[in-house]
Amino acid sequence: MIYKFRVWLWGIVAELEYQLYPWTTDKPPTWAVSRYNLDIKSKDMEYDEELNFEWLKCHDDKISRLQLEMLHIIEEVRKLRDGDQKKD
Repeated sequence: MIYKFRVWLWGIVAELEYQLYPWTTDKPPTWAVSRYNLDIKSKDMEYDEELNFEWLKCHDDKISRLQLEMLHIIEEVRKLRDGDQKKD
């Protein structure tokens, strides 16, 4: 009984996985790469291309971190300006 349940449950999970990842090869289609920001490292990518890809990804991460820090600083300045800061 438990074996049949496990097989049935595995079938549901396999179908869900097929719906989420509809491609059958190890290289996702271009629409999936652009929509989900997938890493497109492949065996065909040359060293220079891979280096450029990693360099761009690193700079994107830095820009994202700086944006978060700017939002935090803006919030702190707003608190100081409005007087919401607790005084010691």
